Amino acid sequence: MNPIQSGAGLPTVGDTVWVSRTVDLPAGRTVRPADWHPDDPVELLGPPRVVTRGGTADIAYPVVIWETGPRTLEVPGPLLLAANGGVDSLPPARVIVQVASVLPAAPDTALRPQPRADFVPLTDRSPLVPLLLVALAILLLLPLHWWWRRRGKPRPRPLAKLVDPARPPLERWADDGEARAVAAAATVRLRSVIARRADGATPALDTDALLAHLRARRPDWPLRELGDLLRSLDQARFGIDSVTDAVGLARRAAELEPRLGAEAA
Repeated sequence: MNPIQSGAGLPTVGDTVWVSRTVDLPAGRTVRPADWHPDDPVELLGPPRVVTRGGTADIAYPVVIWETGPRTLEVPGPLLLAANGGVDSLPPARVIVQVASVLPAAPDTALRPQPRADFVPLTDRSPLVPLLLVALAILLLLPLHWWWRRRGKPRPRPLAKLVDPARPPLERWADDGEARAVAAAATVRLRSVIARRADGATPALDTDALLAHLRARRPDWPLRELGDLLRSLDQARFGIDSVTDAVGLARRAAELEPRLGAEAA
C-alpha cells in the first residue's frame, strides 16, 4: 500500500494524494470500502475509488495533507460481502506519506527582504467636481422651472353645493324607508335648540328629566305640547311598531322651534 500522486517527486502541501490499497478478492465476494474520517491535517476530498482486476481489488482514497514532513495514515480495512449475507472485515493498514513544502529549498540567508514601499500619495482636493455637479443641476432644473412658470395660476374651481347639515333631506329619507332616521334627525335638531335656549338642558338628559328641568327653568314654554312631541319622537325612534308619520313629527318640531323663546335672563 503506497500513495500515488499525479506528478513526479514528492507531493506538496495542498496536492491531491490517492492512498491506495490492493486486497485479495475471493470468488463469490464483493468489496465495499469502509468510511474514513481522517484527523487534521489530513482531509478526505471525496468517496473512494474501487477497481477490480480478476481476484484482486484496488481501493484508493483521495486526500490532501496540509503540513509538511512524514505523515502516518491509518486507512480502514474494506468489507468483503458474501452472497449468503456473510461479512468479513479486513484490518486497517498504515502508510507513511512524505509531504514536501511548496517553498523553494533555499537557506534563509538567500531570501533577501524587499525594500520598503513608498507612501501612497494623497489625491489633491479640488472644487472642480462639485462645481461641475452644481452647474449640471442648474442646467437640468432651469427648463423645468421655466415650464412650471408657464403653467400660470390655477383656475378657481366652483365650490360644490353644500348641504345644510341642520336641514337634512327628511322627505327623501322617509321615501327610502328610513323613518327612524328622520325621527332621530328631528330629535337632534329640537334638542339642540332647547339646549341653546335653556341653560342646563343638555342632550344627555332623557325626556322626563328634560321636561322636569324645563318646568323649573322655562315655565313660559308650551311644555305639554313639547313633551307630547318629544315622547312621540322617542316612540318613533325606539318603538317596536313601524313609524307611520315621521315627516309629520319633524314638521311639528320645526314649527315649534320659533315658539321656544330665547334663554331666560
